Amino acid sequence: MNLKYITCSDPREFNDIHDIVKLAKISPRAEIAVQAHPSKMSRGMPRNEWFRELVQYVQRDKHDINLAVHINREWCDEICRTGKMPSELMEFFYVRNGDKMLIKRWQLNIPADTAKKADVFALACLIGNNPDHDFILQYNTNTKHIANQLFYHTPVMFSLLYDASGGRGISPDGWQDPVFPKIPQGYSGGLSPENVKSNLSKISAVQEYPRDDIWIDAEGKLKTDDKFDITRARQYILNAENWLLKQNQY
Repeated sequence: MNLKYITCSDPREFNDIHDIVKLAKISPRAEIAVQAHPSKMSRGMPRNEWFRELVQYVQRDKHDINLAVHINREWCDEICRTGKMPSELMEFFYVRNGDKMLIKRWQLNIPADTAKKADVFALACLIGNNPDHDFILQYNTNTKHIANQLFYHTPVMFSLLYDASGGRGISPDGWQDPVFPKIPQGYSGGLSPENVKSNLSKISAVQEYPRDDIWIDAEGKLKTDDKFDITRARQYILNAENWLLKQNQY
């Protein structure tokens, strides 16, 4: 098994943008994912200004890094109901870094009430009309019907994130094999610098055949005092890379 991304989630406005870029450059697989919702990232708010500064810095100096946005709450609800990106996210959605999208991956963290009223056709149109972007859906009991409709009834490509703990940050005893063939799948739930190697071995064990579209996503256990910890994130990336290096030696 190879890894497409090693995702570090939820850096915030108290993190120095230069430190974030240095972190992302540790590995070509490293990805920085920012949590976006209107209560924290509306125009004029500190996180919005911080993220704009980060985006402009990456674009201006042409840093080759992986950035993602994880969309929550009212913005996620709007996308799922209408198939349209909220206006306050549009300033970031089409920003380019050279010949490619600066922020390619957009994850929809869909709660149960939003999943019930989602317009899957509108969502499929949004995905299909933006082939340069990768839309990620969390896969759970609430969103399973959305993923099934997209996979079986539309021609669009998307990705799935399997969170074994349901957002509680707890590592499972085992991980689920990929839900759909040829659909990239991520794994999240209690991953940390200390346990990432053992969990990668467990994730690898459920792959029926070698895949290069798998990724992992850590958030809660990269924090110290509830703040994104650059040092812990760096060790998480390096430990994952070390696991990959040893695996590829055999």
